[in-house]
Amino acid sequence: MPRPRKHDQNEILDAVERVVARDGILNVEAVAKEAGVSKATVLYEHPSKRDLIAALVLRTIKADNAFNQQCAEYFAAEPDAPLRGRIEAARRSPPVQGGNSAVLSLVAALMQDSAMRQTFRDNQNSLGQELLATASVPRAARIAWLALEGLKFQEHMELHDWTEAERIEILQDIEALALTGIVKQGGQND
Repeated sequence: MPRPRKHDQNEILDAVERVVARDGILNVEAVAKEAGVSKATVLYEHPSKRDLIAALVLRTIKADNAFNQQCAEYFAAEPDAPLRGRIEAARRSPPVQGGNSAVLSLVAALMQDSAMRQTFRDNQNSLGQELLATASVPRAARIAWLALEGLKFQEHMELHDWTEAERIEILQDIEALALTGIVKQGGQND
């Protein structure tokens, strides 16, 4: 009996993102149609909707970590390279209003799944340990990291609209805090 043909899982996960963004729900038949494969092919690798979302979450975490690592390489010879890389990654990827709210909503709802939440938790714990181990001012780096993650959360959830100038200033303040433990006075909102 011939082995089943291995399909590109990224194409299937891309289809998951498109279907959820377009339809607001995850439908395996729609994913299969969007990916140009059979429903059986989708279910062969991902036997449930939860498994599809878990694979999408894992891929997203890996891609985010890789992008942040790439940005950190720019600061490799400087203090606080991992945290500065994360700040630079935020600079390079400003939010897109109305971006992918359906996917974010679905992922947020599925975060109630303890195993999926543990995947996020493990990643955040690992990041936190790396950021603090390489920090020149660890307490300041911890607060800067929390500020950065808070900014990104507000942006991704579209809770607040920062102007471009405010966003630039916020990221500069976060970086200054990480490196020196001090935020300069004299910005546009002082």
